[in-house]
Amino acid sequence: MTTCDFDRIITASIVTIVCGFSPYAAFGQSQVKPAATTQSLKSSNDPAKTPITQIKKTLPVAGAEPKAATSTAAEVHKAQVTKSSVNLQEHFKNGWQMYLQNPNHTGFGSLMAFVPKGNLRWSFPAEGAVDTSAAVYKGAVYVGSDDGYLYALAENTGRLVWRAKLGDKVKSSPAVDDDIVVVGCEDKKLYGVNAKTGKILWTMDTQDRISSSPSVFGGVAYVGGWDGNVYAVDIHGGAVKWKFQGEGRITSSPGMTGDSIIVTSHGGYIYKLSMSDGALEWQFKTGSKIFSSPLIMDGHVYTGGWDKNFYCVDLSSGKLKWKVPGAESFSVSPVGANGRVFVGNDDLKMYCLDASTGKMLWKTQLNSPVPLLSSSPAIAGNMLYVGSSDANLYAIDCRNGGIKWKYKTQRPIVSSPSISSSGVFVGSQDGNLYLIN
Repeated sequence: MTTCDFDRIITASIVTIVCGFSPYAAFGQSQVKPAATTQSLKSSNDPAKTPITQIKKTLPVAGAEPKAATSTAAEVHKAQVTKSSVNLQEHFKNGWQMYLQNPNHTGFGSLMAFVPKGNLRWSFPAEGAVDTSAAVYKGAVYVGSDDGYLYALAENTGRLVWRAKLGDKVKSSPAVDDDIVVVGCEDKKLYGVNAKTGKILWTMDTQDRISSSPSVFGGVAYVGGWDGNVYAVDIHGGAVKWKFQGEGRITSSPGMTGDSIIVTSHGGYIYKLSMSDGALEWQFKTGSKIFSSPLIMDGHVYTGGWDKNFYCVDLSSGKLKWKVPGAESFSVSPVGANGRVFVGNDDLKMYCLDASTGKMLWKTQLNSPVPLLSSSPAIAGNMLYVGSSDANLYAIDCRNGGIKWKYKTQRPIVSSPSISSSGVFVGSQDGNLYLIN
């Protein structure tokens, strides 16, 4: 997660955003966003206006009937990719183990058996802003803070179980698996922490800070760094299995399919990498920085950028399927379910798009004292939950965009909500983690 102190942001007239949730945080200095090119969301697949996709690896072509053979291979591969994505969601269905719930970043919680009414169940006070998204698993809640601590809390009561002192502010959302919590820190280190005791098991050094939120699977954590690298790290010992050098800082959270890693960069690229060795499979160039983490759903990659476009790219080939322009930048990460994609734009609206076509199904106006959104949404049942810089947690009907309720905190909300059977967890820059039900 990437966020700078909110007071400094207001002074600079820039809001930083949680990496993974969103990104502006990822800056050490002020950034100027590109001028608007449109005032409405509208689908576009005009080849003349489409960014060029560069593919480093291609499928082999058979000697006889090459067109048919290539098409069949591509279809088979796409079906395998889609299946592996679904399997990952199934694998992580029993908790909220990382940012946006699972490595596909669908942001969908399936454990909630009730519809929250917007009531406070408990709050826990940290000693600094809570800009990270909580990991919730096996009755425990893990969250970081600007005070430099990683906290473990009892899910039912909010009671402190342990806290581990890290080297600097924690903007990265923790991920937990195999009783190990993995989290990045602004001291340029990735940490592995015992989930039961809070003991620091290992650290992995990088060349710059880490605000990217790790994704974990199969005993490996995948995380980006301000040094432009994507790292694959053994969560049991901290050994680097491989790293990939991208263009520009990587503050988003890597997504994965089961055999590939998808990651976005400040250089404006979407990269697809081999999970086994980090080899580049394809890259897709957009028009500006990308802070948004990728959503992987139904064989496609969805992400928005500072070029004010929202993209749908074919997962198997890296080719553009559609893009829609927005009135302002797309900074927060999208989530998706049931053929729909939900994404916020810096015009202070939350949009629901048809995943197949990009057609806008509804939009909802949110409030903010500054012109951008800073929290990525989360889904449970027919409800969408999202924070805002106006300090409110919003509950929005997924079916029509109607706002059902708001819960007011004391400072802006930059973190993305997390969901469990207990309710909705959200951190605020007032220094509290809240459980709302």
